[in-house]
Amino acid sequence: MRVFDNILNWIIKIASVIIMCIISAIVLLMINELFLRNIVGESFSGMTEVAGILFLWMAFLGVMILFNNNTLIALDVFVTGFNGKKKKVVDIIHQIVSFCLGVAICFGYLELYPYVSTTYYSSMPNLSKGLQYLPLLICGIFICLKSINNLIKLIINKENV
Repeated sequence: MRVFDNILNWIIKIASVIIMCIISAIVLLMINELFLRNIVGESFSGMTEVAGILFLWMAFLGVMILFNNNTLIALDVFVTGFNGKKKKVVDIIHQIVSFCLGVAICFGYLELYPYVSTTYYSSMPNLSKGLQYLPLLICGIFICLKSINNLIKLIINKENV
């Protein structure tokens, strides 16, 4: 169980580093675009597409981090109203619902994939739009794994999640 926790924590650390790199990249792209437009008089035609790719990666990796830290808006208000066995039951239900959400996100990606893998960006014709939606699958898988981990902890009553 501890090994699984460590793997999930490393995934979150990697996601955090990637998010910081993405934020830096977005800022640099914006500065570059301002320079190109206002000083050089030209523009990078793919700026909107690159920003869209980076934004989706940042958003879904951010969801992973929030889910890992139990800081997503969820059943927190509802769950805090319970104690003892009732709270444990509500926590188990919460993890089952979270697992179902992760599965739905994965299926969403799998349904999108046939379409997005065959479409390309106008300014980057060799880059499939499948790259933009890949974090959807990564996020869904992480939510499933984290929910299973939390469920196991709740069931064996090892610790609160």
